[in-house]
Amino acid sequence: MLIIQRLYIKDFLKVLITLGLGISGVFSIIGLIDKIDDFMPYKPSFGLLMQYTALSIPRYTHYLLPMAILLSSLFIFSQAIKRREIVAIKAAAGKMKSLLMPFVVLGVILTLSAFALGEIIVPATSKRLHSIKNKITKKEKGLAFKEGALYMRGKDGSVVRISLYLPDKNISKGISIFKFDKEGLRERIDAETGEWESNAWKLRDVTLYDIAKGQITTIKETTYPAIESPKIFQEDMWKVEEMTMMELMKYLRRLNEAGFKNIKLTVDIGSRLSYPLINLFMLLLGISLSLGGDFAEQRLLKLISSQKIKEGAFGSGIIAAGLGLLISLVYWFGYSLFLSLGYAGTIPPLVAPWIVPIIFAGVSVYLYNQIPE
Repeated sequence: MLIIQRLYIKDFLKVLITLGLGISGVFSIIGLIDKIDDFMPYKPSFGLLMQYTALSIPRYTHYLLPMAILLSSLFIFSQAIKRREIVAIKAAAGKMKSLLMPFVVLGVILTLSAFALGEIIVPATSKRLHSIKNKITKKEKGLAFKEGALYMRGKDGSVVRISLYLPDKNISKGISIFKFDKEGLRERIDAETGEWESNAWKLRDVTLYDIAKGQITTIKETTYPAIESPKIFQEDMWKVEEMTMMELMKYLRRLNEAGFKNIKLTVDIGSRLSYPLINLFMLLLGISLSLGGDFAEQRLLKLISSQKIKEGAFGSGIIAAGLGLLISLVYWFGYSLFLSLGYAGTIPPLVAPWIVPIIFAGVSVYLYNQIPE
């Protein structure tokens, strides 16, 4: 039994790596082709374009891993049925649940690996990807972003720090502007809030510190044109995929402390936890659909488990691939739909990322338990 388990796991990993990296590579090339019109006016080097393509692979791998797992499990076990290996195992008094237990453990390992991929590798490569994009387009980085705080150089040479920026409202909180001369810090301007109005930032509840004269002045409102427009902020700010879950949670906490509710960010944090879990259940689902059970009386599943398919008359590999793609599309459509409903506030943002994974988890566990011994 141990030899058979090793053989199936080895074949499964071969197919998974081939499918995962292959499909991710294709999507990375498609992504480069989509950007090529923006890049070509700057005449980028071949090396930079290859770096851009290579660094896109981890992000696509993270999104496509559940589909690759489902396709791999369907393919491996449908081929085992076609070659009548499962019949031979049962004839030798082999227990199916014992045979499949290493795959359950492997599913847990793949889930943890997917979480690590999304939390460590994808944010790092996404930041590097953003940097290469700026390098190709010869765009200098206009600001630094850390845990929601922005640091940038003003048009007048001043240093600007924005404690909290709300991109959906074009509002800044906790603005500090530092002006320097040859002798050092000359003036500091603090503002409680800033709002983009009439192509300029309007600062409110402002305190002016004249360091040279030792004077402090407070004014209710003033316009400060030296800070870049929100468009520049949104282009250079880190995206959600460039931040770890801890950074997202710190940013969300700062928003809540400032009195702002960001529903989209809450949904995105939940999806960081829910999305990797589907890898385990996609593996169980692929195994269950291949090996059959009481559920095989359904028409589609009865076709998959029919004797003609097992004998290869219609090509079990093609049927398995088609079924895998169909299930993956259903999952992605449903998952994206409920995320959108969560973003809109139609359903609770803490619940939205978990609805489809829980449904698929229930179905896959039920079908797995129906596999006949």
